[in-house]
Amino acid sequence: MTVWDVMVVGAGPAGCAAAYDLAAAGCSVLLLDKNEFPRLKACAGGLTVKAVKALRYSIDPLVRAVVRRVQLQVGSISSSLNSREPICVMTVREQLDAYCLAKTIAAGAHFEKISAIRQVTRDETGVQLTTAGQSWSARFMIGADGASGQVRRLCGEGSRSSQGFALEVQTSMPSQDIDLTFDFSFAGGYGWIFPKADHLNVGIYSPSSPATVTRNALLRYVRERVGVEPGNHVTGQYLGTGAGGAVCDNLQDRVLLVGDAGGFVDALTGEGIYGALLSGQAAAAAILDELRGHGPAAQVFVERVRDYRQTLRFSTRAASAFYANPERGFRAMRLPFVRRTMVRTYTHGLNINSPAMRIALSRC
Repeated sequence: MTVWDVMVVGAGPAGCAAAYDLAAAGCSVLLLDKNEFPRLKACAGGLTVKAVKALRYSIDPLVRAVVRRVQLQVGSISSSLNSREPICVMTVREQLDAYCLAKTIAAGAHFEKISAIRQVTRDETGVQLTTAGQSWSARFMIGADGASGQVRRLCGEGSRSSQGFALEVQTSMPSQDIDLTFDFSFAGGYGWIFPKADHLNVGIYSPSSPATVTRNALLRYVRERVGVEPGNHVTGQYLGTGAGGAVCDNLQDRVLLVGDAGGFVDALTGEGIYGALLSGQAAAAAILDELRGHGPAAQVFVERVRDYRQTLRFSTRAASAFYANPERGFRAMRLPFVRRTMVRTYTHGLNINSPAMRIALSRC
């Protein structure tokens, strides 16, 4: 049996980010996924500037629109966040995932479609994965198969992760112009409207109350808020949050969890792609460190994502406070300083090394 340097399970942004860096560094990389690509995914397809910068290659061919204004709403109250510089870019997630996979394969990773995972076994030398009809072995494994993926289920015992839930549908464009919108009128979460060149992505998300996120609630929201008939292809997805809680100290062997599988989604905004890219690249760098004699990879990985875990910890506390009383948050947004800070944070991320942020983090 071939023993790969690294086996990556899940070919979304987190898995491809890890596999790309490892393959580019000369490792033998096996990238596995249960899906054919392109595949549908419940995702608005917006990439913040920080996510675009984190990618190792340009995605210019995929960009449908560049966004410099975001509309925030709760009930009849609205507030606009404006920026001279881009805040995010619009893509179609189905196309983005296929594009990133093609780039990763071109970098040298070997991709295979697999059936359901039956078993993962580990020892001090490596990892073996077994499906209904095949087995693979590697020195390391990266679990990037989502919040409810099998690698997370089999290898994430004791790790602290929670699940938000989102539903999305594509609709036709309404007759009136519409901005990228986050609508916090949806109880316990928000609705989103992301305009593309020829359609809208409309969805609803809750970080802590998945039972409120239903197909009927989404279709009703589209009709009432957007004024068009929704399409037929409703997609749903659990989002893995919680990486800001505690370090997964059970992962001291050769399995690292990244992206949704590792809880790296921002609970406040629901943004997952940036955390997926960052954690996937951190896992790749940690494995390369051990392969070069600087390991162990699990400990290096913890160090490399420490700052982002602090950011997620802050976001989780902020989400709890904000979603309990969105109107109070909107009153704060009337202050110019708050609006500028929100745009900068969403676009470029928190500066956790600033004195003010250090104080805020110490209170979380």
